Amino acid sequence: MKKIEIYTLDYCPFCQKAKFFLDDKKVKYEEIPCEDNEDEMRKILTEKFNLKSLATFPQIVIDGVNIGGYTDLIEKYNSGEISLV
Repeated sequence: MKKIEIYTLDYCPFCQKAKFFLDDKKVKYEEIPCEDNEDEMRKILTEKFNLKSLATFPQIVIDGVNIGGYTDLIEKYNSGEISLV
């Protein structure tokens, strides 16, 4: 089983969409809420995953590899580039 982490903000519509998608696929994931220290978490995630620009939310990580946000999740899933199981 894949280890999936999703860094979220409670007011973020794309975070909600990503969680709904994963829930719909019956995939277990760990949600890491970031609203208490949003600015710091953006910096931490940007550095941790060597992103070219400041991290946005959600950030989805599968088995330690950052795959990006909601749109990236859907594109990579639909193309077969990633598996959720």
